[in-house]
Amino acid sequence: MAFMDHFESLTDPRSHINKRHDLHDILFLVVSAILSGAEGWKDIKEFGDVKLDWLRKFRAFEAGIPVDDTIARFISALVPEQFLCCFVSGAS
Repeated sequence: MAFMDHFESLTDPRSHINKRHDLHDILFLVVSAILSGAEGWKDIKEFGDVKLDWLRKFRAFEAGIPVDDTIARFISALVPEQFLCCFVSGAS
């Protein structure tokens, strides 16, 4: 099972008009950036800008990399318990 498959049950907290970036693209960006040493929203955005070609080997990123404020709003809107359950299910 692919890592991102564990997040299929995660509820997208955004309204239908605020979905320019794919939920799984943002999650993949955030997890990849943090595992690579990113320490904040701007670091995550910069990682995405620099590594976009690499990221696109795994996800489409059709809308490119979201700005740091979008990343922060998205992550802040997730239900923490639901995200944790998805994340931990990938650890086994």
